[in-house]
Amino acid sequence: MTKRLFNYKNYDPFFKQLSKENQSQLLLHGEEITAPAGKMLFYEGENVKYIYLIKHGQVRLSKKTMDEKKFVLHIKREDDIVGEFSLFNDMKASMTAEVLSGATLIRFNCEILEGLFSQNGEIATAFIKLFARNTQSTQAKFSDLLLYGKTGAFYSILIRFAHSYGIEHSEGIMIDMKLTNQEIANFIGTSRETVNRMFNDLKKDGVTDLIDGYIIIKKIEELKKHLHCEKCPLEICTIS
Repeated sequence: MTKRLFNYKNYDPFFKQLSKENQSQLLLHGEEITAPAGKMLFYEGENVKYIYLIKHGQVRLSKKTMDEKKFVLHIKREDDIVGEFSLFNDMKASMTAEVLSGATLIRFNCEILEGLFSQNGEIATAFIKLFARNTQSTQAKFSDLLLYGKTGAFYSILIRFAHSYGIEHSEGIMIDMKLTNQEIANFIGTSRETVNRMFNDLKKDGVTDLIDGYIIIKKIEELKKHLHCEKCPLEICTIS
């Protein structure tokens, strides 16, 4: 059996933080829906009426840069919440949410959910913690980009994917998700050619490799050293 080295369950996603009783209570207020790959749950700049709990599948959250390029911030998956920023305010969506693969979701009306919070403080607290963690995670991504430039942001994304999808491999850590250079470029706001160059530099230094389309990180500590990763808690150093 393949061992997941950096298990996504090293920290509990939102839904798993709730007691069984509160999980059942929350689900009573939602509606199960299915969404095909490519379905947009909401667009950046829209007023959001619903938030979503992912039962199965993945949802990508992204922004548009000033020059209309896609900047990917998160990939949410099972037991994660999408759209929590719309609660308790009239702010428009700061990101676009797109279903990556066929997904099963629980859809909640924001107004109904806010009413539940007044009755159940434990569920309300779980949402507050979720919002705080997601805000900190997003800030950390931008911090890596601002403090360490494109190279630092590239190293950061590799580490985050390793923490979310890393499995044991004879050569080090394999990211158990095939990624193109363009997809990685979208996470750091740069070009495919720039990512290709940075990958080649890491390969020459023996830090990474590519086997059968999967990225292998041979020396993750070299990436972490560049970013002073000892300051960053694991729960915010993920792709979600």
